[in-house]
Amino acid sequence: MNTVRIEGPRRCLLLLLLSFLAFSRGQVFFPGEEVPQGGAAGPPEERRAPPAAGSAAIFFPRVVAKPEVPCKTYRGESGLCKLLIECATFYAEIAELSRSPCTINSDQDGVCCLPSKQVQPTSDIGGLISKQPEISVPVPDLQLPQLDHACSKGLDELKQKEIFEAELLKNNIVAQKGTPVFFHAQLFQTTPEIVNKAKDASKNVMASINLVEDHGLTKEQSGFGLPKFGLQNTIIANTCPKDPLCPDTKYRAIDGSCNNRANKNWGKAGTAFQRILAPDYEDGVNSPRQKSVTGRPLPSARAISSKVVLHQHDVYENLTILIMQWGQFLDHDVTHTPITKGKDISDITCCKRGQRREPNELHPDCLPIEIPEDDTFYGQFGQRCMEFVRSMPAPRPDCNFGPREQMNQITSFIDASNVYGSRSEEAKGLRTFSGGELKVKMHNGHPLLPSNPSECRDSSGNFACFKAGDSRVNEQPELAVMHTIWVRQHNKLARALASLNPGWTDEILYQEARRIVAAQMQHITYKEYLPIVLGRTFMETFGLVPRKEGYAPGYREDIDPSVTNAFAAAAFRYGHTLIAGNMEGYGKFGTVEQSLRLSENQFSPFFLYRQGGLDSLLRGLSIQASEKFDHHFTDELTNHLFGGRRPFGMDLVALNIQRARDHGIPNYNKWRQICALPLAKSFDDLRDVMVPQVIEQLRVLYDDVNDIDLFIGGIAETPSSGSLLGYTFLCIVGDQFARLRLGDRFFYENGGLQSSFNEAQLDEIRKTSLARVMCDNSDELDMMQPLAFVQAHLANKRALCRVGNLIPQMSLDPWRNEPVWS
Repeated sequence: MNTVRIEGPRRCLLLLLLSFLAFSRGQVFFPGEEVPQGGAAGPPEERRAPPAAGSAAIFFPRVVAKPEVPCKTYRGESGLCKLLIECATFYAEIAELSRSPCTINSDQDGVCCLPSKQVQPTSDIGGLISKQPEISVPVPDLQLPQLDHACSKGLDELKQKEIFEAELLKNNIVAQKGTPVFFHAQLFQTTPEIVNKAKDASKNVMASINLVEDHGLTKEQSGFGLPKFGLQNTIIANTCPKDPLCPDTKYRAIDGSCNNRANKNWGKAGTAFQRILAPDYEDGVNSPRQKSVTGRPLPSARAISSKVVLHQHDVYENLTILIMQWGQFLDHDVTHTPITKGKDISDITCCKRGQRREPNELHPDCLPIEIPEDDTFYGQFGQRCMEFVRSMPAPRPDCNFGPREQMNQITSFIDASNVYGSRSEEAKGLRTFSGGELKVKMHNGHPLLPSNPSECRDSSGNFACFKAGDSRVNEQPELAVMHTIWVRQHNKLARALASLNPGWTDEILYQEARRIVAAQMQHITYKEYLPIVLGRTFMETFGLVPRKEGYAPGYREDIDPSVTNAFAAAAFRYGHTLIAGNMEGYGKFGTVEQSLRLSENQFSPFFLYRQGGLDSLLRGLSIQASEKFDHHFTDELTNHLFGGRRPFGMDLVALNIQRARDHGIPNYNKWRQICALPLAKSFDDLRDVMVPQVIEQLRVLYDDVNDIDLFIGGIAETPSSGSLLGYTFLCIVGDQFARLRLGDRFFYENGGLQSSFNEAQLDEIRKTSLARVMCDNSDELDMMQPLAFVQAHLANKRALCRVGNLIPQMSLDPWRNEPVWS
């Protein structure tokens, strides 16, 4: 290519202009590079006029029918010219579509899009994974006096536990502020209501343990026989879950109750995760798995992490770090497991000076992780003990004796509970009760989340942490960014709806804006995120691809949408493999302005208070490459988690392994089998989904193939064709999102229900994209690629946020005079 060198000030100005133009195409020039001849041609940087506050005309334009422009693909097929974002669902389509460019109008380039083919499911989608059938085992004929005796003993034991907890608090044997265990505990904030539910569940757990011990029940009798005995007439009958009252309304309940009219607690906050496979406890009801099938002890969670996990930096060339961040934000919408707390909701500590605490100081729900003496990292600091506290137990849904269950303290649905909360009191605390809006705090002329100074402040004391619908908002700055843009989105919608319908009350404006926000989050999840994670085959086979028009095959009353325990405790933690060690903030011209080390910025979201800080991180999310799904993790997660500026922290991989054992999650081989892979009889049988090198590592660590923990087995698998995930995690994660699609009465594509959107509204919701939400709710973001999860390139080139129509905008016109309900 012919080049020309330009020197002096003109060269600097030209390079700045070229950087901006190249940035919009996914290309960046740096000083010292040759400038392509003629490269200075092109439009000047956008001169952005700020929109009028609350203007529906700018952000939510009137519906204008666009003429459909016919076109021919490069293969000669007849289609219609559309924007890439309107046509592409799967990443693999982008390259092919880019070979068929066309012109929609004078200022819009598109791709020749073939008519969509709505694929019908090829199998029964009532339950992607068939639950393990109950096993019939003979059990003693336990009578009410025997049941009550076990319950009475359990109540006495719980009283003794409470006395012990009071002593621990009195002696200040609690997590000390500023330590890794303290910050880890902040992820599990809870409420007195949830604590009381867990106490009720503990009565059942204690009674079940006593029945096992008193009557010498085997592991099988404990797990499959005890549930035959109900609590209804026992002295702890008042611990049984109660059905909520269900008002007649088109709006979701804040706590997720009454979504299913026949099973009112399905998906409700404060209920148990559902099980696909029966739990695998050492004693059948409560003790975590500790022994190999050979009878030898299982390797410690840290020993596994330190041997299997590699500290390597492998990224996807085509995906942005947004794929990780949306996954975390979404996870915080559907699952939050509380861990056991001490007296007055104090945070429990299980280690002392790097060693396991003595029995007189060890809380009974401690399950600390043993650190091997030869650990190459923690060993240098004399650490032999890693903090770990068991999850709170949950009341058993069927009001019977049996194995310990765990609780989801938020709603299971994709309903934006991370924005609005999962409890009525929580939701009220986030509202202004004026114009349907949520509370914000103005800073540098822009709205941020309301302050939460009781949780944390910066070192100067001038800036506080944030408050949101989910208490984990402050875990790291990019998560706080995501929360911020969705609170802004709600308020933008509320103002626009008020302009369209001046007679609407605050309550109606709040509920309608909330209803739209939940639908937009669902659309982004199923249209943009899941096609990358699950791939075409899975999405199409099980009918998860959003429709281009009309309603989708509807709601199934027989499907329980509650989050499964294996999804929450293992499979959806796959996203931890995508996390980078640093969060990058970018300037307008595509240069890295800031690199925030993860461990030093956990529970330190104060970068958002900086001028331009939010926009810098938004650019970073859409530019920084995502780490790959594999068994490679940054040492920020395995050695420095919640460490701050301390020399060491905690190990997230070890915590994940220990959490699954705590929850009684069966071994990896059992999940292979239920997901239709052959049951592995030896390590060599894993070659169908793993590479030999990884198998050899597992062989060294585990005595038997049936010992492998689900999380480790899942991340050790090679990705399935067209998917981000390996086969087993694809099965568990896909099953969950099918349940959340089919078992949610309020799912946005459902038709013919009291809560359904009309077809004109649904057409507008389908214009939603994460790119548009980021553009509209930034401070002054200029550009964004339309497919935000995908790196910018010529087919997905960056577009101006406020000028042009390359990133579609939805209109609220179809909500004019929308019927309202009490």
